Amino acid sequence: MASCRCPTGWAQCVRKSLAAALYTAAAASYAPAMSAPAQALPAVASSVLFLGPRGVQSLVVEQLFDRKGRWYLSDDEGVCYTYLESPHVRLTSDRLVLKAHLVSRLGQRFGNNCVGADLASDVTVSGKIRGSDHQLILDDIRIDRVDDEAVRNALNLALQVNPDSIPRTARIDVLEPLRKQAFTAGGFAVHVDEMHIASITTRNDTLVIQFDLSMSAP
Repeated sequence: MASCRCPTGWAQCVRKSLAAALYTAAAASYAPAMSAPAQALPAVASSVLFLGPRGVQSLVVEQLFDRKGRWYLSDDEGVCYTYLESPHVRLTSDRLVLKAHLVSRLGQRFGNNCVGADLASDVTVSGKIRGSDHQLILDDIRIDRVDDEAVRNALNLALQVNPDSIPRTARIDVLEPLRKQAFTAGGFAVHVDEMHIASITTRNDTLVIQFDLSMSAP
């Protein structure tokens, strides 16, 4: 089982984990076999990635806050919108907690204008984290705290009228960035083809991701 414990950026963490996994796979490929023919590079199974607070922060920012540092919870073609910025991420036992600054033009679209109010407040948002195939899923997304009372009342009213005005699920694709990178094992380039997240757990402030990989080499 290959593992990587890393508190820094998620991409560096994945690269370290893959390096250990690829070394193990390459060693298995070139190990002498008395009665078996040479085999292709095997799949790397049961690798474990330990993502610390900065790694989780980097992953969330790169994938969700990808529009000039903003995560748009709603966007009616730039007229009526609600977005988060300046995120700070932490983990609890089963949820990812995000403290951020919320900016909203909340109202009804009328032509090229949004008839409503401009809102801004620091907020706390959370979602239950799980894995599915090659994605990290945030389920049951909810606004847990709104610091400004007027903004809190306006958001509560908006959510009563339209509960879907903020997303309940968000997806973070872990595989796509890996597909764009090449890794070296045994002197040749190896590409990641598939990734399957087997389980996700949290230990204190660390996200523990157990995953399997399928790789190929030219």
